[in-house]
Amino acid sequence: MAKQLLQGSLEEQCEFLYQLAQEKMAAGNYTGAAHALKEIVKYAPEYKDAQALLAEVKRRKAEQRNMLLISLLGAVVFVVLASAAGLPNDFWMLGAALIGLTVGFGVANWLYSPRRRPDPKP
Repeated sequence: MAKQLLQGSLEEQCEFLYQLAQEKMAAGNYTGAAHALKEIVKYAPEYKDAQALLAEVKRRKAEQRNMLLISLLGAVVFVVLASAAGLPNDFWMLGAALIGLTVGFGVANWLYSPRRRPDPKP
């Protein structure tokens, strides 16, 4: 997305960025949401709940990264196990990697499931 200069008052600019951040969050783009919220907090730290939303975005971005890393770790572990088991060719290694990726993703989903998250304090 190309950079653009925002027009209007500080309040209008903050509202635009706030709406943009909420759209980005709904789409799972926590990096984009964090960028918009950082701009709000930089110029209007008391705007709505921008600071709390920024903290939430950072937490969810970390969860996304950790889920990806756990999934990749699962793939690596399964490839190492397949190699140790002496699987005959790369096709079997690819299959082991896909199974490990799926298992890793399942573990990550379980670890970061909403039921396991503590309730945020009001």
